[in-house]
Amino acid sequence: MARGLFHFTVTGGERLPETGGAVVVANHVSWLDPIIVPLALPRKPAFLAMEELWRMPVIGLVMRIYGPLAIPLNRGAVDATALKRSLRALEGGALLIIFPEGGITPNGRLRPFHRGAAMLAARARVPLVPVAIQGTADALPLGRILPRRRPVTVHVGTPIAPPGQGRQDLELASEAAAAQIQELLRPPAGP
Repeated sequence: MARGLFHFTVTGGERLPETGGAVVVANHVSWLDPIIVPLALPRKPAFLAMEELWRMPVIGLVMRIYGPLAIPLNRGAVDATALKRSLRALEGGALLIIFPEGGITPNGRLRPFHRGAAMLAARARVPLVPVAIQGTADALPLGRILPRRRPVTVHVGTPIAPPGQGRQDLELASEAAAAQIQELLRPPAGP
């Protein structure tokens, strides 16, 4: 349905690992993002999502139907259960989608990344794959209920090798992923 509703394109899709685990980190500007990113991936991904979604009538049903690859995250504390489930998914070869800004940015500007995505990549020894989403904020802006037909593009960046587990290693990997996403969101230079 989403592919038919939007002029949907993916650039850099060949950079996605065909097998094995990876942490896919993406910017987050719309409620559409968790629907759009999986469409750009070559296989069904796992994803972390705020646990409140499981309590919403329609969305909660969708989460339960998606199955064990939908991992609820308690954002108010360190969630050991979500961490364990995420690591199992990565070690089992899944792509794990995380929006490391911690929520939808209201102004479209990339916010600083939390280190959790890099920490999961380090512990599972898998790469971080930066992904930039464009067009979803226009297709479904905050406050709007029904999406509009707008072009949506997912840009896949260059995978970042699994970082070390030290605090500085995690910060550097998070910053590198954010910098790639910021670069992928820049409009191409004119002639």
